[in-house]
Amino acid sequence: MSWPPPERRVVFAGPPGWSRVPTVTRTLLVLTVVGYLAGLVVPGRMYLLTVFPEKVWPALELWRLVTYPMAVIGIFNVLFGLLILWMFGWELESVFGSRRFGIFVFSSVVASAVLGCAVALLLPAAGTVAGAGLSGLLTAMIVAWALLGPSLPANLFGVLPMTRKVFAILALVLVVFGELETSRSLAQLVFLLGGLPVAWLFVEGTRGGGGGNVRR
Repeated sequence: MSWPPPERRVVFAGPPGWSRVPTVTRTLLVLTVVGYLAGLVVPGRMYLLTVFPEKVWPALELWRLVTYPMAVIGIFNVLFGLLILWMFGWELESVFGSRRFGIFVFSSVVASAVLGCAVALLLPAAGTVAGAGLSGLLTAMIVAWALLGPSLPANLFGVLPMTRKVFAILALVLVVFGELETSRSLAQLVFLLGGLPVAWLFVEGTRGGGGGNVRR
């Protein structure tokens, strides 16, 4: 008598539920929602959170270098930002650790703003910066996620299987050409990509023993 072979099932692993989302990622999700709701209630006040080169220097309104990710406008931008934070943030925080991931987020946000403003102030022909939203941070997170395991598979909702490296390249292409089509500002583009050096540095530090294991 032969026993039937065990049933084989394909199990798709995804980000955890809310109760298991790490602390920093959960805080980012909450702040994004709070920023969006504040923009609906008091839209004029959101100007105080946004990055403008002339407000950073010489006005020295330095809090703008940190607060601009909360100035998220548009429900689709919010939903997309929350999805990316949830999908990639929890894994990066698991690998880096909460404290190190928090430093990564802070460094990426500040680096994007500082580099974008520097280009706008030093090279007026490069255009200006109106820094707001999560785009710069999300780009840095996607690149860091890809650098942790460039050859690991990525499959977005079961569509178009690819490696993490290819996924990150496609994301960068969309960011670069999308920004060039809309603003045509080199300074704004630097603002969006300014967190990439931070992503590389943190991944190199993880490979040197500063973090946990990459989840396959």
